[in-house]
Amino acid sequence: MKKTLLMSLVLMFTLLQGVLAQTRTISGRVTDQKTGDGLPGVTVLLKGTTNGVSTNADGAFSLSVPESGGTLVFSSVGMTTQERAIGTNSDFQVALATDTKQLTEVVVTGYGGSQDVKDITGSVAKVTEEKLLLQPVVSADQALQGRMAGVNVNTTSGTLGDQAVIRIRGANSISNSSQPLFILDGVPLNNSAQANSLSTRYNPLADINPNDIASVDVLKDASAAAIYGSRGANGVVVITTKRGKSGTNRLSFNSFYGFQDAVRTPKVLNGSDFIAISNEKAANARAGSVGAPGNVGNTSIPAAIAAPIDVNGDGVPDETDWIKEVFQRGTQQNYQVALSGGNEFASYYGSGDWNDQKGIILNNRLRRGSGRLNIDLTPKKWLKSGVSLNYAKTYNQGINGENALAGATVSGYTAPPNIPAYNPDGSYYLNTLGNLGNGNNVVPSTYAPNAYFHIIGTLRENRNDNTVQRTLGNGYLTVEPLKGLQLTTKYGIDYSTNFEDQYSSPILGSLGRQLGQGLVQLYNTTRTQYNWQNYANYDRVFNEKHTIGLTAGVEYQETRTQLVYSSGADFADTKFQSLLDGLYTNQTGTGGSAFNNGFQSYFARANYSFDNKYYASFSFRADASSIFGANNQRGYFPGGSVGWRISQENFMKGITAINDLKLRASYGKVGNSAGIGSYASRTLVGGGQYADLNGFSISQVGNPSVAWETSKKLDIGFDAALVNNRINVTFDFFNNDVSGILLFAPTLRTTGIPGSGVNRNVGSMYNRGVELTLNTVNVRLQNGFTWTSNLNGSIIKNRITELATPNDITAGNQRASIGSSVGIYFLPVWAGVNPANGNAQFLDKDGNIKQYDAAYTTNASTTQGRWLTASGDVTTPITVADYKYTNKTGYPTFFGGFDNTFSFKGLELGIFLQYSGGNQIYNGYRAALLSNSLQNNITEIKDRWTTPGQQTDIQKLVLRDVVSTQASTRWLENGDFLRIRQASLGYNLPDAFIKRYGVNNLRVYVLAQNLYNFTKYKGLDPEVNTNIGNNIAYGVDGRSVPPTRSFTFGINVGI
Repeated sequence: MKKTLLMSLVLMFTLLQGVLAQTRTISGRVTDQKTGDGLPGVTVLLKGTTNGVSTNADGAFSLSVPESGGTLVFSSVGMTTQERAIGTNSDFQVALATDTKQLTEVVVTGYGGSQDVKDITGSVAKVTEEKLLLQPVVSADQALQGRMAGVNVNTTSGTLGDQAVIRIRGANSISNSSQPLFILDGVPLNNSAQANSLSTRYNPLADINPNDIASVDVLKDASAAAIYGSRGANGVVVITTKRGKSGTNRLSFNSFYGFQDAVRTPKVLNGSDFIAISNEKAANARAGSVGAPGNVGNTSIPAAIAAPIDVNGDGVPDETDWIKEVFQRGTQQNYQVALSGGNEFASYYGSGDWNDQKGIILNNRLRRGSGRLNIDLTPKKWLKSGVSLNYAKTYNQGINGENALAGATVSGYTAPPNIPAYNPDGSYYLNTLGNLGNGNNVVPSTYAPNAYFHIIGTLRENRNDNTVQRTLGNGYLTVEPLKGLQLTTKYGIDYSTNFEDQYSSPILGSLGRQLGQGLVQLYNTTRTQYNWQNYANYDRVFNEKHTIGLTAGVEYQETRTQLVYSSGADFADTKFQSLLDGLYTNQTGTGGSAFNNGFQSYFARANYSFDNKYYASFSFRADASSIFGANNQRGYFPGGSVGWRISQENFMKGITAINDLKLRASYGKVGNSAGIGSYASRTLVGGGQYADLNGFSISQVGNPSVAWETSKKLDIGFDAALVNNRINVTFDFFNNDVSGILLFAPTLRTTGIPGSGVNRNVGSMYNRGVELTLNTVNVRLQNGFTWTSNLNGSIIKNRITELATPNDITAGNQRASIGSSVGIYFLPVWAGVNPANGNAQFLDKDGNIKQYDAAYTTNASTTQGRWLTASGDVTTPITVADYKYTNKTGYPTFFGGFDNTFSFKGLELGIFLQYSGGNQIYNGYRAALLSNSLQNNITEIKDRWTTPGQQTDIQKLVLRDVVSTQASTRWLENGDFLRIRQASLGYNLPDAFIKRYGVNNLRVYVLAQNLYNFTKYKGLDPEVNTNIGNNIAYGVDGRSVPPTRSFTFGINVGI
């Protein structure tokens, strides 16, 4: 028995030795996919066993594995897990990507405060550095489009330098700005984009290089925004720039090049079609009845008003495609370099950026250079200081009012195409007044259209430029006298000079010709904003369950604006184009203005949580402002929120599908002072003249009771993470009651008050709606393929509940009306075209059809037209009493975005869709280009009525008939769209290839923006909005420069 046992043990030992002999050692290195640095502490495990090791400080490892192979699992907190088949490989080079689902995102809440997303009880949204890097944009506002629930960002035109319109949870005012407050590295940013005097373009956000931004946090509810008090009603956008980190110095280079075209341009008539349509307009007017049917019509109109012309004498009629002459292919090139690094005592981040854009309109070009330096010093553990400096210079060759007759688009769309652009000698084809020549077109003076500027000459010979230099800076000092207590003082400055230079050539029919030999106008605006903050933060954890965060402080801010202008006209020589030649002018002018205002604020915030389950937050701010009257210079703005992280409760532990679930609610009061003038509460006087006597008169009567507009905001929502954090859901219901809206309230004329009114806080309205954000990891395979999605959506309802009087506030064809949404349309009701005679038809207040006989005249020289009933009897005209309110406005009632990313072995495909709808757009573009004037039209006019019984929506054409094409519901169109906002394909080159050249990461990509738009809107683009800054007249397409479609090629390199 003993021998048998002994023999068995020897045999087992021998077999075990053989098994152990069938192993081998493998090795490798694990790096960060983004930086290329080695990752220490990564677990390398043989799948299905306990055999594993951790990587060393450089990310290296070695491990004994069976000869038969198996699968290695690489895992680390905050990084995506990877699996690799061993096979016959002995060396493994693995790059792990950051797992955004595992990492706890931090939201910057202001004044030194920040919170983990899991602990936030307010409504916030975030765009990370990684998302910004994937979008080659020149301004941060462009990167926010469609990315956040409740945040609606619209690109309103394709003009270089235009700022996007941002609305957070709808329009929050009727008369004042609804743009949010922007905070840059803790300091309020002067974000006024409507200050330019000569219609030049300037976007203040573009002064911040998007590549310098580490994160963008949007605070949407009162709990999050109340700490900003009287400036938080429109939401708060907190921008945090990159700082240096301790460790290896890092150098990055990013560059992209692209080209741009208009998403759509009008299809207008060519020369021969224009001649035919124009002469038809004249013929119908000439054939109209006088006094009674059958009489001769308007004989003052020639039988033919348009004819070809052959200026060159080559036997071929001269024609000009003005759109082709005005539009061009735009280009963009951008170069960025950044260097960062540091140690335990100091860190730095420095960058430089150069951007050069050629617009899609002739002579529109923008160039910008910027530089940033962020330095942080920690000489002692209890002492920290730092500075942030940003300088930017922008030079924009602009377009002179593209919505005016001299504008690129208006004249480019409507100028007659049967006229040449140039004479045979190459000079501009002009008439004696310097306007576009008439060619052989003949129109009596009574019917003559407005003179057409020679748009090519206007763009080339005139000048409308602005140069902006801006310095943003702040410095801070923080001491920690006790554990958890930090005392901070921070001082910031926002200084800018905006120099506008406009020149009108005497060659052309412009003001420069009317005043003599040219006109120069110069405007120089200087803005300085000082901000000083002193605050204390105290953060401690007691007994491992009680977490508190306390903030209290004071803030002072002063803003000074000074405008100086000068002009000179009638130069001694047409070559003089500058005021440096002012000694030779016969007419000069100077002037200026100055505006100053100040803020003084006290604020406090308290956050508390128990056992990571129960949360409460309270904030309070007291503001005093020189803007408001003596009776209301101070305002008080509290806010609070609670949260319950229900997933931490014991009764939830068994529900494995729910990884995290938090319920939250908030309520508070915030204010709005954006857009309110510095002297809104004061009585102002101005110079004037009466009977050749100079003097002063009251221009505004003050109201010492003028105060902030206030918003009471309620938010109820939840955040959930499901199925191993692969599904993350955020839902919010919000209600925003706005009161004290500042409006012009009428007074009795007998008071003698100028304008018979004063500014008063008398309006009120509400916005309410729901928001949903859904982030999912749809597919994650062992071979490295992943598919992630981000869906967000918002539904918003707006109603006005009180105005200064029962009467509406009017802005063009839109109204602010009690019981309706802001900007509801108020228009005559279009009833189509009478198929029997081609007359335009409208509905009166009782729903009866009235048709307009445009060709009818009472004599042989003037077209007047007449109104008829449906049966043909003469009746009264359509008047304002017949106008109807629509149930739509220019504001979308729903909007959002859907982002999909597919990744596999360094390849990354991204498709981002943006959608919006529920609104109506007033298509002023189409209305103007179906006009009955002697002008060019869109090709749609070929479908006009010509034959009795014809079914069409375009009436019989009659020269100078302005009634049939008047503003009406005919021009309202649904603004719904689904846009492929962005499609990108990128490739991260393998480490094995780039490491040999000392490169940590290298990515190349191609990207298309505004690739395609699914919409039934007949205008150029449903996002176009001519009336920027006007809350009532929102959603009007007035022939602005259309947005662009771009294709970009880029590279990101990290060393």
